Amino acid sequence: MKNLMILTAFLLTLTVGYGQSNVYHPFPVSNAFWGDDGSNIFNGSICYDTRYGLNGDTTINGKVYTKVYSLADSTLTNPNSNYFAAIREEDKRIYTLIGNFPEEVLYDFNLVVGDTINYHYSLVFNNTDEFARKVTKIDSVLLFNGEYRKQYTFAPVGFNSTDDLVVEGIGSILWKGLFNPLINAMATNGDNFRFECFKQNEIIYFLNNPDCDHCFCTLVTDIKDVKKLVNHTVTPNPFSQLAVLQTDYYLNNATLILYNSFGQVVRQLTSITGKTITLRRDNLPTGIYFYKLSENNRILASDKFIISKW
Repeated sequence: MKNLMILTAFLLTLTVGYGQSNVYHPFPVSNAFWGDDGSNIFNGSICYDTRYGLNGDTTINGKVYTKVYSLADSTLTNPNSNYFAAIREEDKRIYTLIGNFPEEVLYDFNLVVGDTINYHYSLVFNNTDEFARKVTKIDSVLLFNGEYRKQYTFAPVGFNSTDDLVVEGIGSILWKGLFNPLINAMATNGDNFRFECFKQNEIIYFLNNPDCDHCFCTLVTDIKDVKKLVNHTVTPNPFSQLAVLQTDYYLNNATLILYNSFGQVVRQLTSITGKTITLRRDNLPTGIYFYKLSENNRILASDKFIISKW
């Protein structure tokens, strides 16, 4: 009987999840905010945090768009916030106008596995070279508020790119978030980005923020490098199996994050105490890696190391 009850509850959960994800969720037209966290692991004083918010409508070429602002903090009222783009939805397709570029399909929620969406310009290279992303998987994802929505997985594009994950009514939940599909390259200069949050009508739907339990921990304009980087070494470097990160500062509940050359987090060590940290290769492949050591939301050390062949 107990096993039957567990099975019934499991099937009920699947049914509810499928039902929720089978209902189309349109893109927001008001009271919506997106936020990503950006930094450079070589320079702790650099902050690339980007926050977008919807603020009013505009008519362009006879079509009504919602205006997207790049926010100076976490609200729409700061006078330093700037107009960034316009978006509109038609037939489950999200169109955007950015700068002097022609209108582009940012998302298409009519796609099925195997379909391809073509993009005609890149926000990274500021050019009009066409590139395409192919849908490799469609499933459902459980959001922060307990709701299921349809999620699309898109294949990488080009040499320096990764998969993209797109959720109905939210957009991309990786790297730069909202406009991530128009960024067809990942940084190799130490820049790293993490999509942190999406909320609408003060309801948080997506949250990936290790610094606090809400969307925006601080105002963008208040973020400062409040602590000088500590002296540190990694020995040996390169290494094949094991190395030691040594600091001249006594760590107390510190965190060490390791990134691969694409800026993706590959390992995170928490609750670190003392002056030494053991770096183990385990299953990491040969290559260049970057690290960021932080304590109480302050970056203490950042650099790179090389894992050599066995």
